Amino acid sequence: MIPQAQDSRTFLMHARKVRDERGSAGIELLITATASMALVLIVVAAGRTVDGKAQANDAAYAAARAASLVSDSAQAVTVGRRAAADALAERGKSCQNLMVSFAGSDFNPGGQVIAEVRCTMSLADTGSLGRALGLKPSTAFSERAVVPIENYRD
Repeated sequence: MIPQAQDSRTFLMHARKVRDERGSAGIELLITATASMALVLIVVAAGRTVDGKAQANDAAYAAARAASLVSDSAQAVTVGRRAAADALAERGKSCQNLMVSFAGSDFNPGGQVIAEVRCTMSLADTGSLGRALGLKPSTAFSERAVVPIENYRD
């Protein structure tokens, strides 16, 4: 009889352990879901950052290239700014508050056009979880492109 009593005690101890683990799957699911959402937000923010940087780079190159094709410096600045805005519009324009600068440019034949583009991109739609992860509500980009002006142009 003693071995049976010991078996029933072992069974009761095992049953208590199983009972104590009830609900742990729900907690594990909650932790996993939260971690997954955080990972998705980080991937989205990284993708947006790469895209915003690429958009600013494309806009800077478009501005410099368009300005290099115009012989008048005042008109070159206007054409370059329009080209930068058009380049952003083609890409979906997630980069906002566009500023284009041509400081240091030499618009004479043999010179070079230096276009610097600054813009900001919003990450506000990542919400409170994005803020909890340390994501800024907006990110600023500054890209620069240099295009030479041909020595012999019309």
